[in-house]
Amino acid sequence: MSQKLVLLVNLGSPEQLSVAAIRKFLRLFLSDQRVVGLPRLLWYPILYGIILPLRSKKLLHKYRQIWLENDCAPLIHYTKEQARLLQEHLQAIGDTARVGYAFCYGAEDIKAQLAKYSAQQAISELVVVPLYPQYSSSTTAAVFDQISHYYQKSYSVPKIKFINSFADHPLYIKALANQVREHWASNGRADKLVVSFHSLPVKLVENGDSYVEECKLTYQLLCQALELEPEVAAKLCFQSKFGRAEWVGPATDATLNVLARAEIATVDVICPGFVSDCLETLEEIAIQNRELFISRGGRELRYIPCLNASSELTILLNRLLA
Repeated sequence: MSQKLVLLVNLGSPEQLSVAAIRKFLRLFLSDQRVVGLPRLLWYPILYGIILPLRSKKLLHKYRQIWLENDCAPLIHYTKEQARLLQEHLQAIGDTARVGYAFCYGAEDIKAQLAKYSAQQAISELVVVPLYPQYSSSTTAAVFDQISHYYQKSYSVPKIKFINSFADHPLYIKALANQVREHWASNGRADKLVVSFHSLPVKLVENGDSYVEECKLTYQLLCQALELEPEVAAKLCFQSKFGRAEWVGPATDATLNVLARAEIATVDVICPGFVSDCLETLEEIAIQNRELFISRGGRELRYIPCLNASSELTILLNRLLA
């Protein structure tokens, strides 16, 4: 007997809080041609000679600051919770589909998870939901590649539905707006709202990647839902630049620097490019950029958490299956 499988897919995180685990994760992640577009002949000496030996050690301290008490990286924890909550929701409404999870890089990767779920019960229909609200060739397309590769030599391929983005989905925008409103209700409203997305090499945009346009769309719709004037009450920016190539801006750290020097005392920061809190939100924004903002003259930076295991995210994921 076969069954429909809903597969939630996220990037992944180190499996353990150790240099070896971080090195393994980085090796898998940064070996993907979708992530790093350089020829391997040029890239691998940099990856194996510089990045893996040096960056793995530096990242240990960063991960230690955000690691959860259940000995798990936040992104892995929340992805599993999102799958569990969606499964419970589907069962409550009489839907017989199974819900699973997978990561692009790590032990529970797409290949391993699809093999596990297939062994448990044949898959007649597969709905793949990359947990990246805005499409990018470096993230969403990497999921597509791995799904395609898994079935490349298979004699039986299920009916596949692939959700490539939900950047402008009304329930996604509503959930983000409610997250901000709840934060304001509990903490008061800061002088500015900073809307920070993960950045992307400019070269990918020039090659046709729609990520930046989808980020701008999410930002504009969120501003509209909150009745905020774009670039006045709410600032759009991009974080997490890596390497020497030109990346999409304005940079989040530079934006916070400008705001602090302009005597903006308080900022709220939300990261709508992530549905699960992770290193980029909990360490880079809530710790590193908070320290930067205060050191430049700002008084307070308050981070607004991702949707994580919220009921609104569960409802959104269910609607995406329709």
